[in-house]
Amino acid sequence: MNGKGVMKEKAAAAGVIAAMIRQWSKSGRLVSELELRRQFIEGHQSPFPGPDDHMQSTLAEALQQHDDLHELRMDDGARYYYSSQDMTQGYASMLLQKQGDPARLLAEVVRENSVSYPRPVPLDMFTHPPFDLTREQILDSLERMSGREEYRDIASTTTSASTIFLYSTLYLEPEYASMLAQWFDVGQGENP
Repeated sequence: MNGKGVMKEKAAAAGVIAAMIRQWSKSGRLVSELELRRQFIEGHQSPFPGPDDHMQSTLAEALQQHDDLHELRMDDGARYYYSSQDMTQGYASMLLQKQGDPARLLAEVVRENSVSYPRPVPLDMFTHPPFDLTREQILDSLERMSGREEYRDIASTTTSASTIFLYSTLYLEPEYASMLAQWFDVGQGENP
């Protein structure tokens, strides 16, 4: 195959990869490099042309050709991809954290809510999409967090309706966090 044929094949492969990333993003999920490789092989009934570095160069080509495609990396080097046509960077980052340690996810979401809005977060929020953690995962994460220095700012408060809220002491004072939690959980319903 001549140079133009190889370039045409690579551009076509990059277009297929871009479509796959967009499909995953449309469904609200990140896609890993490994999953992209598996899907490409299955969809084309042939192995991905060339060695692993060809897959990486084709991904790089797709990212360069399509401004909406983005790469995120885990601490262990694993790569995930998303399209900004259907997913924000913040949401994609949260999904990436979900791939790792739930304790880190909890802490980052709590800190972000404490500093940006400012508000405490109801513990049960993490059982719903996009988090979808079980109550056991949440409680296990909180137990592990309690003994670790990097999570020392994550605190809880309980409302009069027995709802547990989490907040960061870096951004919210305990009394203020308790007052806000009480307002969100009980006060708003009683004072429309």
